[in-house]
Amino acid sequence: MKYLGEKSASSVMKVVLDVAWYLALVGAVLLVLFMVYWLVGDPALPTGLLQIETPGLTFRFTGGIQEPVLRTKFALQFILIYLLLAVGLLVLFQLRKIFANLAGRTPFTKENVRRIRIIGIAAIVYALLSPVVYCLMGLYLSNIIHLPGVELIASFRLDLGGIFLGAVIIILAEVFNYGARLQEEQDLTV
Repeated sequence: MKYLGEKSASSVMKVVLDVAWYLALVGAVLLVLFMVYWLVGDPALPTGLLQIETPGLTFRFTGGIQEPVLRTKFALQFILIYLLLAVGLLVLFQLRKIFANLAGRTPFTKENVRRIRIIGIAAIVYALLSPVVYCLMGLYLSNIIHLPGVELIASFRLDLGGIFLGAVIIILAEVFNYGARLQEEQDLTV
């Protein structure tokens, strides 16, 4: 199996990443349009009902909601989640460009080094930002849901695995940097 060049694993991955990129962009635009409609338009706001969906389990609260969903609080939650989405889009964009270079048989370039470094930094930013977002969402939900016998406690858990992963990716960028320097030297001697 070929890993570099045309009709290789990297060219297939580039196509997959391209499709994922455009689907993510469409999703991001739809989210923004929904948010604008929700803030500017006047859709009926649910009162006394909250539904939280997780993989394999849906929580539906039909009572115990102390206040209706407020547009300003919803907008803040949306902006925070959109920041996480932006980090994901940044990583996806960088991966697309890296795999385009791999499909073009040029893995060791300064451009790839920079892109890998950006992915590492983005992984660390995501690992630091996501606990803040999730904690703020937990605080919001714990303040509006009051059920007898149920205690909701917001928590903050730092993602050390994500920080470690980001550091490993940054180190790999330096390995690619070394490879890029060797490639430049080889190109000058030929």
